[in-house]
Amino acid sequence: MKKIFLTMLMCAAVGTTFAQTPEEKAAIKEAKSQVSHGVKLRDEVLLLYSANVAEEAKGEKKKQSLIDENAHQIKAKSLEAHASLTKALKSGRVAQKQQFDAHKALDDVSTQLLNPELNLAAAKQTFDTLTFAKSVDGVCDGCYGQIEYANPKDEAQKLALANAQLKMPKLMTYYAYLCIFYSETKNLDAAIAAYDKYANFAKNYPKVANDEAVKNPQYPVSQFAFNIYYIAYNMKRFDVCEKFYDEALTFPDEGSHNFVVSSRPQIYLQQGDTANWVKALEHMIEAEPNSQNSEVATQNLLAHFSKQGPQAMSDFADRVLAKNPENKVANYGKGHSLFAQEKYTEALAYFKKSVEIDPEYVDGNNMCGTSLYRQAAENYYKEIDGKKFKTQKEVEEAENRLVKDLYREAVQYFEKCRELAPEQPETWAGPLQTIYRNLGEKEKAAELDAYTK
Repeated sequence: MKKIFLTMLMCAAVGTTFAQTPEEKAAIKEAKSQVSHGVKLRDEVLLLYSANVAEEAKGEKKKQSLIDENAHQIKAKSLEAHASLTKALKSGRVAQKQQFDAHKALDDVSTQLLNPELNLAAAKQTFDTLTFAKSVDGVCDGCYGQIEYANPKDEAQKLALANAQLKMPKLMTYYAYLCIFYSETKNLDAAIAAYDKYANFAKNYPKVANDEAVKNPQYPVSQFAFNIYYIAYNMKRFDVCEKFYDEALTFPDEGSHNFVVSSRPQIYLQQGDTANWVKALEHMIEAEPNSQNSEVATQNLLAHFSKQGPQAMSDFADRVLAKNPENKVANYGKGHSLFAQEKYTEALAYFKKSVEIDPEYVDGNNMCGTSLYRQAAENYYKEIDGKKFKTQKEVEEAENRLVKDLYREAVQYFEKCRELAPEQPETWAGPLQTIYRNLGEKEKAAELDAYTK
């Protein structure tokens, strides 16, 4: 009794699995018709192509109109066949026994579409990018279908299989060409589509993933990611920038890398997102502590925190210096926060550290000189002006020790500014002239008249 019951269940299950609705039958029939139509058109295309090859071999100019007409028919029929076959294969209704023929036909007609566009592109002539893209998809899918469905025992299919295995990995490069073209023409969405097909070629076609041409592509994926990131940034497509940021960052070109790193905070700034702008800059400082990007980020944040007062600026500088005492801009910022509080001696130590790190740091040299100049003035008013001295010699000694020695040290820094930034006299000419006058060096002071008038 159990055996009979189980048999009935199995029969019911089988009946359910293979039952087809009228709609399902119609869809299968339509897919079969589409494949047949595509294969028929493919055969017509190949005959026209053979005829053209034969006529071109004769080299008779009077037959050129026939060749041109055949070429027109080849493209029109190939496009029609491509559409019919693609629709059938995407429907999922193509029978197993038709799969190889459908994919072989798709490969054949797509190749007929692709080759003329390749020839135009190679000759640097205008080509139909839509047809090019469509045909590359068709050849790839057609070849891969042959690889999946070929019967190795069938000699004709065996030959087609070998050809598909040889041809398909090389097609990856065509997606690279499309990505380059669309990037150059600022067609962002099309460039992204081409990039996705290029970057994911091994994933989309796993049976050729181990081919050397696929494992070691001609162009680095990161280069295309950067190109797309750059275009998206200029188009303010910041969602795209976010998607491609990590990959674009790996492109091994210093200028490109710096652009990607420095643009991310700018994206937040343009979006009015101050909190993430600050986080992005702080991340930049931490990730690349000794880079130009880090310096720029530190400068931006110092300016940002300075608006909240010297203490906020000082606290930020302390956070940076705790992780990297050699950050010259953070040392400068710490000095600036102390300078703003008129703590000139303490500020000078940080300014000196900044020029110790980078002797050609103009701002650091300028603030070293300025701090010494302010110390000298402060000493004069606090320790000399209005004070009683027993002798003139005592006055001169005090001036030398408390004022002029500081002036002489300040001169070194201002003269360094003059050397480094001769086109920026506003950073050194005025203080230098005043110092030289106070030191009694009239000729040197007079030389600076041209810069201070």
